[in-house]
Amino acid sequence: MKTTSITTIAKRFFAGSLLAAALFLSVHANAAAGTAVSADNKVEVKYTGVDKFNQLSFNVKYSNPNGNAFYLTVLDENGEALYKGVYSDKQFDKTFKLPKSEVSKLTFVIDGGKEAFKQKFDVSIKTEVVEDVVVSKS
Repeated sequence: MKTTSITTIAKRFFAGSLLAAALFLSVHANAAAGTAVSADNKVEVKYTGVDKFNQLSFNVKYSNPNGNAFYLTVLDENGEALYKGVYSDKQFDKTFKLPKSEVSKLTFVIDGGKEAFKQKFDVSIKTEVVEDVVVSKS
């Protein structure tokens, strides 16, 4: 049987802590990169993560101070509408959930209708699975 010294255990613990910290920071960096705001700060589309049902979650906010009717459309990678809606909320805030396995690109379009306002937000979705398996002799 192989014996393991305290220094070896400490080194492994330290290396594991660094790896965990790096993963934690990279997740937060990706989440921060998942927000897009229009130039005039009227529209915000934000990726909020994956829920427990393995669905992608996006939050759309739109500041519409006049309360004019506007159209919100969500398109898939083929340009087909996944969702269409007409709203007139002054402070629009809605969360959209989509199955992770079914989409690779989304486009959120907010069209002011009579108002000369139109914003498009393209979302590219890339999923990577990393398996890290270590087999050691004890």
